[in-house]
Amino acid sequence: MGAVDEIGVGLVGCGNIALLHTASLARIAADGVALRPVAASDPSADARASVCRNWRFERLHADAAAVLDDPDVDVVYVCTPTALHRDLYLAVLDAGKHLYAEKPIAPDFATVQEICAAGEAAPVISQVGFQQRFHALLRYVHDIVCSGELGPAMAYLYRDDEAFPTTAHNPHSSDWRSQARHAGGGTLLEHTIHGIDILTWTFGAAARVSAVTRHTLGFDVEDTATVVVEHASGVTGSIVSIYGGVTGREESRLEVFCRDGIIEVTWGVLVEGPELSMRIQRAGEQPETVSPDTVLDAMLAETGVSLRPWFWNELASRAFFDAVRAGRPATPGFRDALLAHATVDAAYRAASSGTVEEVFTIPAA
Repeated sequence: MGAVDEIGVGLVGCGNIALLHTASLARIAADGVALRPVAASDPSADARASVCRNWRFERLHADAAAVLDDPDVDVVYVCTPTALHRDLYLAVLDAGKHLYAEKPIAPDFATVQEICAAGEAAPVISQVGFQQRFHALLRYVHDIVCSGELGPAMAYLYRDDEAFPTTAHNPHSSDWRSQARHAGGGTLLEHTIHGIDILTWTFGAAARVSAVTRHTLGFDVEDTATVVVEHASGVTGSIVSIYGGVTGREESRLEVFCRDGIIEVTWGVLVEGPELSMRIQRAGEQPETVSPDTVLDAMLAETGVSLRPWFWNELASRAFFDAVRAGRPATPGFRDALLAHATVDAAYRAASSGTVEEVFTIPAA
């Protein structure tokens, strides 16, 4: 599919994630990106009305097929529960539409492999919703580590916690993420796969994994996961992933230990979150506190974006539209998703077996 100028946007699924996307898309369009809100679908009329309060679509449908069949739709955002992704993703690809694929790709790894293979073979542009790739501080950490300026990376600690996004703990949530038949997994698959994408992006593919999971809140998906990862590069790391009962909090923290320095970064869900901080300790020097605003300003200047984002998926969507308009591959793509999912799959196998499990090897691109 060739490059386009004005991009006609279709939306399938009008729940909470769709509200975040449409709020971001409205801001992007108001900032001068040529977007057209063509069609949205959801079985719920109330949900369809909610997304239109953010960004008014021209046509609303109960059935996703009407969005995919619409000749004015160039790209489709799929924002449904995970168990519905397979058929919708394959249908979008079959319809010849560019795809923004929300994570996780599917509830089980075999289906993830099927979808990723189809996505990589399709003559359209697909981007996976790992929006933390566009977090200014995490990109800065990635660049520092990969540049080698602090010497080779040795190990990391990663902690990821938030209140379980289900109505038992948050009345504004939906309940499907606490049900295995819809989600496939809990905090590790639905939540920390974002961080696992960052870790594989920064340190390379994982090779071996051990893990322990717990179900303390009474749901049939895990709310606690502790994972030890050995990357093929030799870097080792520990991950603690929590879906807890403490509301009003969503915080992640990464500490990276290199031979000649240590990086500490803390962040939340919003760009301007109060938990946002970064510190670098170089060997033989005093700790340096890094200004998050300075890092974000530098990234925006580099990418030519003038409007400061309120949520990181604004920058992810801008990158997707740039790729669609230029007719080039988007990043992160399905191969990136496969790397992250392979690590999660190995963690679930390790938690079940009580042994160290090998990570499925992803062929080089």
